[in-house]
Amino acid sequence: MNITMIDDSIAFDGASPDARALGGAEKAFVRLAAALAARGHWVTAINQCSDQVQIDAVDWLPLSAPRPPDTDVLIAFRKPALLDEVEDAEHRCLWLWDGPKLLDQPASRRILKRHNPALVLTGAAHRAALKGWSELRQSVIQPGVGAVFLGGEGPDLQSPQPIAVVTTHPLHGLAEMVALWSERIHPKRPDAILRIYSAGLWRGLDGGNVDQRLQPVLEAVRAAADAGAEVRMPEPDPGMATAYREAAVHLYPAIKGESYASTLAESQAAGAPAILRAPEGASPALLERIENGRTGYLAPDDDAFVNLTQGLLEPGSEMYQSLSQAGGGARSARGWDAAAIEFEALWT
Repeated sequence: MNITMIDDSIAFDGASPDARALGGAEKAFVRLAAALAARGHWVTAINQCSDQVQIDAVDWLPLSAPRPPDTDVLIAFRKPALLDEVEDAEHRCLWLWDGPKLLDQPASRRILKRHNPALVLTGAAHRAALKGWSELRQSVIQPGVGAVFLGGEGPDLQSPQPIAVVTTHPLHGLAEMVALWSERIHPKRPDAILRIYSAGLWRGLDGGNVDQRLQPVLEAVRAAADAGAEVRMPEPDPGMATAYREAAVHLYPAIKGESYASTLAESQAAGAPAILRAPEGASPALLERIENGRTGYLAPDDDAFVNLTQGLLEPGSEMYQSLSQAGGGARSARGWDAAAIEFEALWT
């Protein structure tokens, strides 16, 4: 099949996930393209990349380039308007990543009625958020995770380092999490490290410009430096896979509107137990990423969050061993070949 995939977000190509930090959506676009090409399809990926290049048997084209002369399948990523970018395609798919409210806009409704694409959603919770559109084919295809998170020797289950990693946006409850760490968790394990991956906070600590909304979080992190809090730049996939394998726990704030949580899927696949801080409940999508009580825990209040985190940071933690061993075999530990096979079912 001649498959054309199109995205208009930012500049990246097939080499980007292994070369620089990249968002979960963009990585998914890269990995699916490569997985489809590996299965024998002719794949063209069109986006904001600056140059035409072939990587992993995928032809990457800038948005300004002419469209491929033949397209059997068009996969438009996130935006209904991209369904108009290729005139002749036997099959059309709209691969949704964020919340589906965009489909309710008048312009989107006109495009969907014109093309009747298959809608692809990332999970059962994502599909449940979709209202209407029963006349369109709807498929749930769980994204895969990069092979680097699935492979490797994995952590030493007997002696993980006393490191907790945080990857979500600082405005999602990081200040409260840092306070709990400084006041209640770190005093019980003084050698423990809270490793926060955030480009915005890194720039701020380095003296660069930072969103004013981040200033209170920045000050909280500065104040917690003596309690083992540190900030790092997000890394490419190989570096993040190592970070997850070295850590005793991935601390994650429950974000009600979240539709997928890619870093949580990756850390689970790499064997890092997760503690979700959810004093106000969690998005159902988060409970599709972890198996509560088996690969991580949903902490309903701060006492539970503190106690569970302390349990994972303890030397020789049996809780860590159990959750980490289960994580690598969990439902999140799924490669992109499996996802590509399910995409193929949309047109075969």
